[in-house]
Amino acid sequence: MNIVLPWLRHLLIVVPAIGSLGSDRIASHSVYTLLVLLALLIVRIRIQWPRFLPAVLFCGEVAFVGYLSYSFGGILFLCHLSALISIFERRPAGLTFPMPPWLAALLPAAAMNAALAGQPIQSPETFLLANVVFGSFGLLLYVIQTAAVQKSEVESLYDELSRNHLELQHARKRLMQYAKQVEEYAQLVERNRISKDIHDDLGHRLIRQKMMVEAILSIRAAEPEKAALMLEQVRDQMTESMDTLRRTVRNMSPETHASGRYSLEKLIESAGTQLGIDVRYRTEGLPYALYPSLEYILYRNAQEAITNAIRHGGATEVDIVLAYTPDHVAMSVSNNGSLPDPESKVRKGLGIRGMEERVSLVGGRVDLGGDGSFTVTTVLPHYRQDGREGGTA
Repeated sequence: MNIVLPWLRHLLIVVPAIGSLGSDRIASHSVYTLLVLLALLIVRIRIQWPRFLPAVLFCGEVAFVGYLSYSFGGILFLCHLSALISIFERRPAGLTFPMPPWLAALLPAAAMNAALAGQPIQSPETFLLANVVFGSFGLLLYVIQTAAVQKSEVESLYDELSRNHLELQHARKRLMQYAKQVEEYAQLVERNRISKDIHDDLGHRLIRQKMMVEAILSIRAAEPEKAALMLEQVRDQMTESMDTLRRTVRNMSPETHASGRYSLEKLIESAGTQLGIDVRYRTEGLPYALYPSLEYILYRNAQEAITNAIRHGGATEVDIVLAYTPDHVAMSVSNNGSLPDPESKVRKGLGIRGMEERVSLVGGRVDLGGDGSFTVTTVLPHYRQDGREGGTA
C-alpha cells in the first residue's frame, strides 16, 4: 500500500489535468502544462522529503491545487484528493502529521468547495457529487490506514511471540541442562556426606576391632577364655559393621528406574523393618512424572525427616503426604513425637541444613512446624519435561 499511494497521488494530479484539457477557460496550454507540472513537483517534494516544511508544503499544495481548480474548472477539483491521501500515508519513524487529521481534511475540502463555487455555472448536484466523492474517498483511506496499522501491530506481536518462543526453547534447554547438573551435584553432595558417615562410623568400629584383635593375640596364651570371649565380641561387631555397610550402600544408590513414589515406598518399607515404626503414605492431586533430581531430593528429605523424628522426637508414627499441583509438588512429613518448645526456635542441625541446601539448588524451600504435630514440608517447583505438558504424566 505504501507503494500504491504515492503513484495514486501523482495520478490524481495528471488524470484530472488531462480530463480538463477541453475546458474553454484554458487560454494557454503552455501555461496550463507548466502549472500542472509545478503541482506535480510539490507533490513529489512532499513524498521525497517528508520532513521538509511539512505544514507549509501541505498548505501550499492545497492552495495551489485550489487555484488550478478555480482558474481552469473542469474536473480539476479531483486533484484535492491527492492532498487528502497525504494525510493518511504512513510516515517515517518519529514523524507525525503537522496538524490534527480532522483539520487537515477540512482544508482540501474547503478549497475544493471554494473552487467549485467560483465556477461560472455549477449545479447543486455537482457540489453534492464532489463532496460525496471526497467524503467516501476519505473514509476509504481511513479504513485502509486502520487496517494497515492493525496489520503492523499483528506482525509486531507475531515477531515478538516468535522471539519469545525461541527464548523459551533456549530457556527450556538450559533448564534441562541445569536440572541434570543439579541432579549430579545433589548426588555428589549426598555421596560425600555418606562417605563421611562411613568414615566416622565404620572407621571407628574397624579401629576398635583392630585394637581388640591385637589384645587377643597378646593374651591368647595366658588367658585363653578371655581371648575367646573377646573374639566373639569382635565377631558380633564385625557383623554389625557389615550390616551398616550394606544399608549405607543401598541408601547411596536408590533405584534410578523407580519413580518418586516407588522410592518413597522403598523408604517406608525399610523404615518399618529397620527402625520399627509405623510409616503411612498417601498422595493428593493428580500425580505426574518428576525429574530424577526432584525424586532424589524428596527421597533424601523424607529419609532425613524420619530419622530426625525418631532421634529428637521419639516418634513411633510418621505420616507422609505428597501433594501434586500444576506448579509445584509438596511433601509433608509429620510425626507423633514430642514437639519442640514453642517459645524457642527449632535448632537447625546438619540434617535440616542439608535438606535446605538440596532444595535451594532447584529453587524450592523447606518449611518447619505444624498444628498438633511437628511437620517438615518440602516444596519443589515443577518443570515440564520434554514433549509433555506440565501437570501430566
